[in-house]
Amino acid sequence: MFVQWCVKGLSLQDDDAACRIIDDRQGLVCQWWRTSVDIDPAEVADKLTPQALDQHVNHFTDPDPSTGRPFNQVSPFISLSAGTVERDAVARTNWVRRARRTALHFGTEFGWKTTAYLYPCWVILAPRNAVEIQHVAEEVRDLNTYRHYSPFQTEGEIVAKIEVPDNHIQCCEKWELVGGPAGFYRRVWSHPNPRFVRPERLTNVRELI
Repeated sequence: MFVQWCVKGLSLQDDDAACRIIDDRQGLVCQWWRTSVDIDPAEVADKLTPQALDQHVNHFTDPDPSTGRPFNQVSPFISLSAGTVERDAVARTNWVRRARRTALHFGTEFGWKTTAYLYPCWVILAPRNAVEIQHVAEEVRDLNTYRHYSPFQTEGEIVAKIEVPDNHIQCCEKWELVGGPAGFYRRVWSHPNPRFVRPERLTNVRELI
């Protein structure tokens, strides 16, 4: 198992809505949970399939086969960014795709908004694909594991399932565009999570007794 730092970028109504994710101990939850009155463990098992993961990654707005609704409204998965490296064989170079840049891209609705809210967090990764196991995330950016072509591979995506628990989220960061359309984004403030548990607690190094 691996512990992986990630970032979630969200476009939210205002600062209060952004801070409530921390203050109300909501964690980051999937759209299926948000749009359902309740979810059942048996339903979770039915939702976590390789086919559903592929639809989440590659056909996010297509109709869900079971409900007919756009899949992004009923997905049991949560997209996070961890960054990646893109190899350009023609230019004989590697391009680094930063996690925060990708999170800002989504948090600003692809550049249409001047404000984004980022949530640094950590998840546990399995060393290979394990879609059916809820409490480990999928490293869909890894071409050694996910070998089918995806036009979105350079987003450096890590896919969590159902929720990212509250105590895995370090803080909420507000980022704003400075200098107009040709400017840059800067962090304006950070709202810490007092319940955050650092992933180093899971280290496998044991001290002497």
